[in-house]
Amino acid sequence: MSYIITQAELEHLGEMQLRAMYSGILADLSGRNLSAQGCPMTRITLENIQTVLRRKRAFKPPSPRF
Repeated sequence: MSYIITQAELEHLGEMQLRAMYSGILADLSGRNLSAQGCPMTRITLENIQTVLRRKRAFKPPSPRF
């Protein structure tokens, strides 16, 4: 990965999209025999995805229970 995806760029995505992006990045790294620790920009992007996911979960309104 040659650029960082910022938290602002991720805000409009839903939880499923963020999880899919996170998994896709890890799968791409694995396919290239790399790890996030060896790719600082990728590691920052993965951290940004995790931060946005945590924020979305924290502010998610509870679903109605019947």
